[in-house]
Amino acid sequence: MRIKAKEIAQEMGISPATVSLALNDRPGISAGTKKRILDYIRDREAEQYRRQELETSSCGTILMISYIKNGIIMERSIRTNTAELVFPAMEEAVLRAGYAFKGIVYHEQLHRIEDFLQQCRAWDVRGIYLMAAEMKQGDIYPFLELDIPIVTGDNLFYDAGLDSYLIDNQEGIARCVDYLVEKGHSHIVYLAENISIFNFHERREAFVLEMAKKQCGDASNRIRYMGSSVEEVCAAMSRYLDEGLRDTTAFVLESSVVSLGVGKALLERHMRIPRDISLIGFDALPPVSLPGLNLTLIKGTHTKRHLAGVDHLIRHIEGDDEEIMRVYYKTRLLEGDSVFDKAKYIYR
Repeated sequence: MRIKAKEIAQEMGISPATVSLALNDRPGISAGTKKRILDYIRDREAEQYRRQELETSSCGTILMISYIKNGIIMERSIRTNTAELVFPAMEEAVLRAGYAFKGIVYHEQLHRIEDFLQQCRAWDVRGIYLMAAEMKQGDIYPFLELDIPIVTGDNLFYDAGLDSYLIDNQEGIARCVDYLVEKGHSHIVYLAENISIFNFHERREAFVLEMAKKQCGDASNRIRYMGSSVEEVCAAMSRYLDEGLRDTTAFVLESSVVSLGVGKALLERHMRIPRDISLIGFDALPPVSLPGLNLTLIKGTHTKRHLAGVDHLIRHIEGDDEEIMRVYYKTRLLEGDSVFDKAKYIYR
């Protein structure tokens, strides 16, 4: 299939008119620009041809399914280009192994699971990597009817005996609490979204556990639910500020949405961060999302983790890896300047 001039122009960051001049061998562009365009087209067509050859000689299909239940979490991944980063790497690995690759968005409210399973059989699906952040425990059972290897990301189906690739949420929250306590904070509140998914549930449980370990009291009543969009969280934080923060000196922010909403509300109130309140977030933020605020973050890996899951799926399909694996990826602390070091003043 010939690549369209408009696509070439967009990918190369040049005008469609320039591409047209090169393709039609017309004057008006330099020899160097023309050569660069034609070389790019040649390389793209060769890559496209190679992929078509791999697909036609494949020994079945591997599916990567983004499962949408409430649409909140997975659609965020789509909007923030997570899928664009993950899909090409997955496709390359699958094609190299001799399988066809399909990336599918399955929306629970829009699709009948019976029809979808029938389509999987028609595609000769040999294995599935399931982006399962929004799924409940019972949602996995229809997929088990296919009787093929399944690897899940961002969820752990305890009774199904599936391989899973996960962020180590407990370790990440332990990093948060340890860091804050080392800086002299003990009156810490956890700000959460008002939806419950596997990752969030693990983080909330870990917060209560880690606060108890650090002798910071019973934190089960220090989890405050703020909303599931930046606007909702911002409004909830404004109401919280109207009530007064009392003894609270630090917040753990459950997700990027909570970080953005809380940060926006605090900046609008001209709160001094970290002098008035300290913040530590979980998950990366979009670049330049909170001007003037360099947030300390706990960050997990996504692209590498999901790609490792697909590599394991391929080994499982080929019978090289039959043990059930639950792989937890550790987090990293990215130190910003949003946490006040009280210990410097308390213990000097």
